Amino acid sequence: MQNLCIASLFMLMSFLNLNSQVTKENTPTWIDKIDFKTSEIDENDINEGSIMLLYDSQVNIYKQAFYNRITTKITNNAGVQNASSIKIIYDPTYQSLKLHKIDIIRDGQIIDKLDVSNFQVIRQELNAESFLFDGSLSAILNVSDVRTGDILDYSYTIYGFNPLNKKFSSSFYLNDINPIGKINVTILSPNVLDYKAVNLDIEPTITKKGHLHKYNWLTTNTKKVDYEEYTPSWKLIYGSVFVSEYKSWKEVVDWGLNLYNINNKTGKALDDKIKEIDTKYVSEGDKIKATLNFVQNDIRYLGLEFGIGGYKPFAPSTVFKRRFGDCKDKSFLMVTMLKKMGIEAYPMFVSTYLKQTIKTLLPSPKFFDHCVVKVIKDKSNYYYDPTISNQGGDYDSTHFPNYKYGLVIQQGNDDFDEINPYSENKIETIEEYSLDTIGKGATLKVETTYYEYEADNMRNYFKNNSINSIKKEYENYYSNYYYNVSSIKPPRFKDELHTNVFKIYEEYKLDSIWTPMVEKENHIAVNFSPGSLVNALYVPTKDKRNSEISITYPILRDHQIKINLPTAWNIENDKLFVNSPGFYYEWRANYDRKNRAINLSYYLKTQKDHITINEYKKYIQDVKKVEQSMGYYLFVPTNFSTSSSIDNNSIFYAIIGFIVILAIVVVAVILILAVIKSTNKKKKNEY
Repeated sequence: MQNLCIASLFMLMSFLNLNSQVTKENTPTWIDKIDFKTSEIDENDINEGSIMLLYDSQVNIYKQAFYNRITTKITNNAGVQNASSIKIIYDPTYQSLKLHKIDIIRDGQIIDKLDVSNFQVIRQELNAESFLFDGSLSAILNVSDVRTGDILDYSYTIYGFNPLNKKFSSSFYLNDINPIGKINVTILSPNVLDYKAVNLDIEPTITKKGHLHKYNWLTTNTKKVDYEEYTPSWKLIYGSVFVSEYKSWKEVVDWGLNLYNINNKTGKALDDKIKEIDTKYVSEGDKIKATLNFVQNDIRYLGLEFGIGGYKPFAPSTVFKRRFGDCKDKSFLMVTMLKKMGIEAYPMFVSTYLKQTIKTLLPSPKFFDHCVVKVIKDKSNYYYDPTISNQGGDYDSTHFPNYKYGLVIQQGNDDFDEINPYSENKIETIEEYSLDTIGKGATLKVETTYYEYEADNMRNYFKNNSINSIKKEYENYYSNYYYNVSSIKPPRFKDELHTNVFKIYEEYKLDSIWTPMVEKENHIAVNFSPGSLVNALYVPTKDKRNSEISITYPILRDHQIKINLPTAWNIENDKLFVNSPGFYYEWRANYDRKNRAINLSYYLKTQKDHITINEYKKYIQDVKKVEQSMGYYLFVPTNFSTSSSIDNNSIFYAIIGFIVILAIVVVAVILILAVIKSTNKKKKNEY
């Protein structure tokens, strides 16, 4: 609610002096005029009723100006709806917006649509739900009288660079998910720029324009980029150009040192807090953990990133007084507190999405999106993310996300720290089903133990939700599988904060777990699946890919299912082992004849964060093997009586839960014939 109030306040502020926010000027003289006429693009590639004919980006570093021109052709009425609105975003704290033209070209005639009084300027704060407020404004115009066949052609310039960016760096796309007739990128720079193209076989045209160096990249009739699902975030899929005035990562570190000035006065209130922690705890490890807990849990996450706030943290004394801050603020506060206690600590920049790819790019602070903390104790490195809350564990076992690489803001540093995850992020699940009479219901007891990140996650979940809402959500989960599920007891938990182990205990009454089999007439069945493993691995839907596959790493899942049967069954044991490039998997099915219980064991551990293209074929084969053991079915004739004698030919088979019905029938028939001939070791659980 408080978040919404802040957003509302910003919205009210944004309506002041609206007409002064948008002004008109002629196209700057330094702009190169680019013709948007190109050869026709394949109509089968046109999306949403429009095609972009030109995307023109020109930058004058000397004048601190970004020029953009967008020319779009409307091909049907869907395009009239989707392409008739213009939205330009800028930061009013250091930028101004100048509009040059808004034209409709219809039957060769130009219709001028530029009237600045028709623009609405609002502060939308699109990241408000993430507690981030950047203060940017959106100048919006809904162009009137747009028709099918029209060409909408508009251009504008945004003046002003962030004053903290003393050197220029940026990146530009030279293709898109939709085809574009022509893309132009021109940069005018007083200094020589380093540049790098990715996914492009193109060199810039480099000339001189007066005293400025001119760099130009031009592509025509660009093909659309086909995005493949589960492509790793660090994979650069677009044709891109990176440019930078930074010559080394040391220059980026030096830039950061000016922002994170540890010599700032902390003030009495913060000094008292530092003294409190320093006095209360004896060991450095305890002091580190206590400081982390305070910054994580007592300083709430909220970012006011207007203007220079996008890069420069607020003073630690201000953050302490406000009791809120973003990643920069919280990290700087933690570093300051530890240094005051004589503990070596530094801010560290990371990219949560580029990860290892950032090392292949040109040096620039713009490629980082997060700030964390590095602590050095007894010549060992420890990493902490102050934006995470309610973390368990000790100072040397606190979970740190898999950010891969970080640039430490430390005097003289010129390279990245490689961060190897030490967490397994394990979930252990024990489910025990006690079946009533065959064809009826069952009771279910569940004990789930979460470790490291998974424990942190569940701790937050229980802090943010009521027990009654959790109870309902858990019942709804099992209701997806069984009929009329009710909790015998509300979910209970045990939080071992120091070791970061979080346990949840559940008990349910399942009125009916057996369902008619569509594929086998006059039979009923019950299915048991390891829920903690479902969706843990990506299941490919095609035989070939052009990109790597992202898989969740690191995770470990150990799922045990015990099925207490009301009568004896004739079941054979079975097992499966899969050692794949990206994961290791074990499955076992053991029958305890004495206690009339089936014990199913599932174990999955991912071994890296992606599958390469060369590993893809084997990955498909291995995932299919895993799928085939995920669903375990028991089925009997509908009129089965528990007093019936056991048929010596009764058989067992574990079926994938996602297999199509026809395949189940075929497999069942084949296996029954195989049992009769005594040639198949895999059997079905059937009376």
